[in-house]
Amino acid sequence: PPLDAGKYGVIVDAIFGFSFKGEPREPFKSILEQLQRTPIPVACVDIPSGWDVERGDVSGTGLKPAMLVSLTVPKLGSRGFRGPHYVGGRFVAPAFAARHGLRLPAYTGADQCVKLS
Repeated sequence: PPLDAGKYGVIVDAIFGFSFKGEPREPFKSILEQLQRTPIPVACVDIPSGWDVERGDVSGTGLKPAMLVSLTVPKLGSRGFRGPHYVGGRFVAPAFAARHGLRLPAYTGADQCVKLS
């Protein structure tokens, strides 16, 4: 059934993880198509469903979210995202970040999220 915009203020997309490869199959394909048509804002977790984690929305059919919340670090594929972008999760040890060349944002106080754009 169609989503009732009067009942929901935001939809959270966490359908696929960053390791997802290939084209979405049913029933997820139909769900993503419905999410693309909804007037309800979509907030995506880590990488929008339908996007390649390294190359972004290469098919042009991925979700176009109103907001993106990357976990730990922004994924390469999120470079093409234009909109509010947050990073959540300040649990990466400084030694690990240095060893892997991660440039992590500065968190304030006990904050668990930082707005990038």
